Amino acid sequence: MFDIIVIGGTNIDIKAKTTASYVRGTSNPGHITFTPGGVARNISHNLGSLGVKVALISAIGNDAPGQMAVSATQAAGVDLRMCLRCDAPTGAYVAVLDEKGELVSAVNDMDILKNLKSEYVKSHRAALQNAKFIVVDCNVWPDLLEYLALHYSEKLIVEPVSVAKSQKLRTLLDKHEVFIATPNRDQLKALTDRDDIESACQDLHERGLRNLVVHRGSEGAFISSGKVMKQIPCASGSQVSDVTGAGDAAVAGLVYGLSQGYDILKSAQYGQAAASLVLSSISSTAVNLTEMALHNIFKARYE
Repeated sequence: MFDIIVIGGTNIDIKAKTTASYVRGTSNPGHITFTPGGVARNISHNLGSLGVKVALISAIGNDAPGQMAVSATQAAGVDLRMCLRCDAPTGAYVAVLDEKGELVSAVNDMDILKNLKSEYVKSHRAALQNAKFIVVDCNVWPDLLEYLALHYSEKLIVEPVSVAKSQKLRTLLDKHEVFIATPNRDQLKALTDRDDIESACQDLHERGLRNLVVHRGSEGAFISSGKVMKQIPCASGSQVSDVTGAGDAAVAGLVYGLSQGYDILKSAQYGQAAASLVLSSISSTAVNLTEMALHNIFKARYE
């Protein structure tokens, strides 16, 4: 069985980074890369690199991008036996980054996840019941989110993905409790219509969200458990190459910490340590992520 099961998107990341200041409405010189991506896939890949017993449940196409994603994810140590393979095109994420590696705009096509129905996931009930934690991204359909929250709320970690898709979590909290959510600042505001981070977190606690880890980019993260609210500084001291996947690595580091029995504060610090390894890479996952590397960053930054 698996300690962690991650459910959600697998796709190919097509990233275009300009070599000079981005100019809107015209062609910009730059470099284009193709790498395996997808929020759930990235999280599981990073967890596999850390030696965690992790499985991915996703929908992956029987095409070249799908095979690229499968090969990379298996090489990281992720079990893919519960993935659904189908003839639909593998999901795609197209991002434009400025010369500093910051996101200018992006388009995500995850239509393939229409095939990942709650009935399919239910067939893996035994694995879900035995997992320590279940991580799901909001690329999946609302009925699947509802099924997971109904049966596994006490160990369910929800990654909102984007401002638009975070509304699935907002709707979910009308009916169900959730153990942890990991929004960024914009997603937190979209979930609550509040600008103040503390009042926004309190609002979500009152609606059934037990814990929050709010990713704040270069400002680190903000954790809230309803009783404790604390800011965690960013662990990165290196030059940012590409922000893509940093949030996914932060979730992976958080889940790694929780699976080791650490509290939410220490776990979120491990999340920031993992994110720092992605920021200096053009990959959507942390290329040099190992348990030793993670612990070294944690000790240098937080102890």
